[in-house]
Amino acid sequence: MLLKYITLYNYGPYFGRHRFNFATVPPKPMVLIGGLNGGGKTTLFESVRLCLYGKYHTRINKKQYENKLNDLIHRTNDKRLSNAEMQTSVTVEFLLHIGGHVTEFLVERRWYPAKGRIHEELHIKKRDRNQSEFSDLNIIEKDQWQSFVNGLIPPGISDLFFFDGEKVVKMTQKYDIKPSLNSLLGIDIVEQLNTDLITNLKRNLKGDDRHLGDEFDKLNKQKDTAEHTVERLQESRARKNTEINRIQTQIQDTNAILENMGGGFAKKRHDIETRLEIKRTKLNALSNRIAEMCASDLPFSLIPDEINDIQNQIDMDRKISQERTKNDIIRDIRHIVSDAINSAKSLNQTTKPHKDKIISEIFQSMKKSMPKTQNMPQNETFGFSITQQERIRTIIQNASGPMIQAAHDISSEYAATKEEVVSLEGALASAPADDELGPIVSKIGTLNKELGQLESEIDTIDNGISSEEALIKHITSKIRRVRAGQYKNKANRRRAKLTEMVMESLDMYAQKLLNKKITLLESYITKAVNELMHKRDFIKSVKINPDTFEVTLYDANGDPIPAQTISQGERQMLSMATLWGLARTSGRPLPFMIDTPLARLDAEHRTKLVERFFPEASHQIILFSTDTEIGPDEYATLYPYISESYTIQYDIDNRQTRVKSGYFWEAA
Repeated sequence: MLLKYITLYNYGPYFGRHRFNFATVPPKPMVLIGGLNGGGKTTLFESVRLCLYGKYHTRINKKQYENKLNDLIHRTNDKRLSNAEMQTSVTVEFLLHIGGHVTEFLVERRWYPAKGRIHEELHIKKRDRNQSEFSDLNIIEKDQWQSFVNGLIPPGISDLFFFDGEKVVKMTQKYDIKPSLNSLLGIDIVEQLNTDLITNLKRNLKGDDRHLGDEFDKLNKQKDTAEHTVERLQESRARKNTEINRIQTQIQDTNAILENMGGGFAKKRHDIETRLEIKRTKLNALSNRIAEMCASDLPFSLIPDEINDIQNQIDMDRKISQERTKNDIIRDIRHIVSDAINSAKSLNQTTKPHKDKIISEIFQSMKKSMPKTQNMPQNETFGFSITQQERIRTIIQNASGPMIQAAHDISSEYAATKEEVVSLEGALASAPADDELGPIVSKIGTLNKELGQLESEIDTIDNGISSEEALIKHITSKIRRVRAGQYKNKANRRRAKLTEMVMESLDMYAQKLLNKKITLLESYITKAVNELMHKRDFIKSVKINPDTFEVTLYDANGDPIPAQTISQGERQMLSMATLWGLARTSGRPLPFMIDTPLARLDAEHRTKLVERFFPEASHQIILFSTDTEIGPDEYATLYPYISESYTIQYDIDNRQTRVKSGYFWEAA
């Protein structure tokens, strides 16, 4: 995708009518838009996604969205304007490769007030390279135009390419890449397809199977409740992490003061804290592994007698099945032999009673030669298939053998690590304090106590999340059993079987795609972070948990890097590297639009971003910056890559923004 023009008409509190030329060509991929705070940069930045997605790029209801559109109608003075004068629009023109050739699209979103409501219209036109004028998009119905735009540039993926500096700052608190990665891979579409398949199956139930619809609804409500609980717990965890980062920063600052005052003691304390954090990180990892084992087959090891009874019953069921099969075989052979004897010439004169006696003697002899089965029930208890029996045997073997040993080993390692943590915490608590160092050491102790409390609360939250996720898996399993059950109606059985096959294929596809792309994303983030950070090779590798999507950093020794050892600036660069890696993994050539790109970065990291990220991030990059973010030095570095530059300034007297060509000191 290549943005060409953005046209604003009566838009927002700033713009009357303005047309921005964003077209760029190699080797100049950059458009630079300068403006002071409050001049209209963010309004212009947000106009692109508003034009493309409308309410789809917001998380507000219809009334709130209408209020937002009403606020974006430009009013130059207090006089009453007609509806025609208050009509507002944003138009985005862009080029897109489709089917091997380039097509130019024009997307216009306009709105105006009428009868106390805000009326919104979406218009889409296209123009092939051999055409001089745009033509209406007639290949699809008008009510499907928004879906068409969403298909061209999915809203979820747009988050990777349209972002502001504040978003990068927020990512330093928690690297939540799951929504972006799901959108990037289309896994969110797979999840929606699964939901739609269940809904379709439920709606088409007939006859005696209609009660299953109620069962679907009940299970889905339980699943929704559990998923909402997980979301709530994850939000709580994010808030706790933010608080932890704040306290860790305070501890770092206070330790710096202590080191200046106490010298060697402060250094010793810092070493203990570093070791303590490493052990806490390891303890958390072990806790997660134990939780994963508890969510799999391990709990079955707690009921060995019941498991043994199940295995014995499965063995008995197999014998019953074999006995039935044996009797069926004997019966079939008896019929065959009987037919053979009746047709034999040598026995033609033999009476029927005599023939029957011969047959009975033969099969009595056969039965005597076969194993005896005494006191055996006539029917199986479980009725499992051979495949199901083998699967249950595997679960029992895992629970009663290797998994118990693995759980024992991990538990022992957890206990040893916990003991080391307690020992290090004791060393910190017993640190000496005098008249000068005492208050500072006391403050650090209080902060560490708060930190420990928060970490304990996070452990509780994590246990709650694990419990709810286990419940979700259990409910999902029940939904699958209902879906794959024995339907009385033949059409329902066929529909349920097809639904099961399609959903299994979708799940398999999503998992394989996720595993493949996560490996690729890890390599991209690792490469990007070492390009952007001033400590080259400080982060040797990046790993992403495919279940939780948690990002873990590792040093050259393969040890996890504690979060508090990474500075705030390095965290922001890591977040930028994560966004860059996600964008590369998407494989979609979309432009980068970045508002306040150098927010809160120190000078050294600013230089890395200007020199290495901006020129290489994409085939087209549009920056919205103040003169303090991109000043003369940064501008000189970026100049060879800039194709267009603008400066926007707010005119207080006329209550609108003025747009000038050139960047600040070049504006004319």
